[in-house]
Amino acid sequence: MKNVLFVVDEKQMGGVSVLLEDILKKINLKKYKIDIMVLHNNGDYLDNLPESVNIIYGTPFFNVVDLSIKEVIHSKNIVKILKKIYLVLLMKTSLIKSKIKKERKKCLSKHYDVEIAFKDGFTALFTAYGDSTMKYHWLHTDYSMYDCTVKYKHLFTETFTHFNKIIGISNSVVKRFQEKYPNTKCEVIYNLIDEDKIKKQANSEKITFNNDLNLISVGRIHNMKGYDRLVKVFNRLNQEKRLNKVHLRIIGDGPDMQLVKNMVHEYSLEGKIEIMGRMKNPFPYVKASDAFLMCSRYEPFGLVILEAMILEVPVISTDVASIKEIMNDKYGIITENSEEGLYQALLTIIDNRKILNEYKDNLKDFKYDTKKIIKQIESLLDEVSTC
Repeated sequence: MKNVLFVVDEKQMGGVSVLLEDILKKINLKKYKIDIMVLHNNGDYLDNLPESVNIIYGTPFFNVVDLSIKEVIHSKNIVKILKKIYLVLLMKTSLIKSKIKKERKKCLSKHYDVEIAFKDGFTALFTAYGDSTMKYHWLHTDYSMYDCTVKYKHLFTETFTHFNKIIGISNSVVKRFQEKYPNTKCEVIYNLIDEDKIKKQANSEKITFNNDLNLISVGRIHNMKGYDRLVKVFNRLNQEKRLNKVHLRIIGDGPDMQLVKNMVHEYSLEGKIEIMGRMKNPFPYVKASDAFLMCSRYEPFGLVILEAMILEVPVISTDVASIKEIMNDKYGIITENSEEGLYQALLTIIDNRKILNEYKDNLKDFKYDTKKIIKQIESLLDEVSTC
């Protein structure tokens, strides 16, 4: 039985945590002894894991890893501020390598056959400078839109050479990463989806709506997700009196929650847009909706789109990096990545609501090759070092 370590920075709800949980429920755990290293105990996800999976927490040194300097200063916590300054100095001088080796000894008590840095950024440093036999780094980010390594390019250029392989969740993610780091060995493994779990959760509650056209969006309310421009589009449609019996529900929270709420209030859209906040199980609401909206400015994969399609809900999505790898115009509308694009797509379904029935019929034949992805992941874990 192989000892395998997955490294994440925190336990916040999001695509990475959902993906990790789904992987651990689908792979053959009789072959692997799985530990998860959570660098700092922030968030309340990863609480629905198989019994055999063990969670380990990092030392206090890692508590400020995911806090920006602006956030730390805003906290007015002098200890946090000093810790963040110390961390930045270690990163700038590359002394972080020896510091990580020391901290690993404090929180890890065994050797790992396979170690996976499962989130972009600092987890790569934690894994690269450890002593595990096989090392992999999982990419979830479109590096052309957001490069979390850019301030420490010299450090990460060396760091990525320590990995046996770097895994990207789409072809576009790998392509954009290799444009930044051209001499890296990469492979694509699409995100795993637990279809049975999604359908079971969707059927756990019966939801009915009163409006003619019910739209839904699920995601972190953050600038990258584009909810601000979606509200502006709804304001334009409302001024044009095109929102008769149209209702949008947004499920999620995040740093732009108050901003989006303020915009909804400013435009007097409370009767048209409902911000429902964070929800552990949004799937009954997704299943009951007529269309799923993804208005992201950039998105490396779009896990929520797959979840919607599995529930046979048509999708309207901006043309982000990987969207055409996971859907086509049989299942919804891929629109220009702009306010005007979103406006035109919404106008299409408002004026021709029967088109959603065509998409819905097509989705009855939608298939996602989960077995292939499980095989790819297990093959990765089974690889033997040739060094």
